[in-house]
Amino acid sequence: MTTTHQLMAAAFYLCGLLFLLHIDSVNSLRCKNCSFTTPDCNSGNVPDIECPPNHVCGLVRQFSPEEPGSDKTIRGCASEGEGLSCIRLLGPWKQCVLYCSTNNCNSVSNLDE
Repeated sequence: MTTTHQLMAAAFYLCGLLFLLHIDSVNSLRCKNCSFTTPDCNSGNVPDIECPPNHVCGLVRQFSPEEPGSDKTIRGCASEGEGLSCIRLLGPWKQCVLYCSTNNCNSVSNLDE
């Protein structure tokens, strides 16, 4: 192979690599992001962020059916997890955790069993 062919092959491979890197960054998952102290975190009306590779969206909601308006919610990126699970805490309090893998899937506002 001549030097010209080697340079063209190297340029072709470099273009392919750059294309693959671009595809990865375009397909990043976006999730709603807030903490227990963020005013609109319970409603899900909060900004979203781009998650690192191999992350999912997560949501944790603590609430008591006997105390309306006392909900506490946190949303963001999670390194692992799948599905929805709820457990009973002390007294009437419950905690539900959601992991999902589509853009802003953690924006739901009423998460319980």
